[in-house]
Amino acid sequence: MMPRSILLSIVLLSVASDVLAQRVRQVFDGDTISVAGIGVVRLLGVDAPEKTGGYREAERLGDQASAFMRTLLAGQIVHLEYDGERKDRYNRTLAYVFLPDGRLANEAIVRAGFAEVYRRFEFRRKNAFLAAEREARDARRGLWAPP
Repeated sequence: MMPRSILLSIVLLSVASDVLAQRVRQVFDGDTISVAGIGVVRLLGVDAPEKTGGYREAERLGDQASAFMRTLLAGQIVHLEYDGERKDRYNRTLAYVFLPDGRLANEAIVRAGFAEVYRRFEFRRKNAFLAAEREARDARRGLWAPP
């Protein structure tokens, strides 16, 4: 049997590896960023429109979604939290991204109306994100505003 202090250290390391604090190096678009020590991170549970100059054709409000995330995250020390699969098919890390003040960037962009909830897969915070999307729709913000 392991001594209690070693067991406690293992538990603490396990928890710490699930919530990492690192600096945002770059915001690529409304749902993809680069985080020091991690690499490319895809915000879990959200789908923002494509921006001008990306790999795919630009979509309505894509540039605004990118600008929103740059304002929110650029240079910030963020905490990452994982839920299920840690990588997507493009080898991007899938994570919830928490700001120093405790706000969840994934939910903030949905609430602002610059992203939709990703409905294809289940994830732990889906109901909260759906509520944020309903709030944005009801207030006619961003994607839900008249063109």
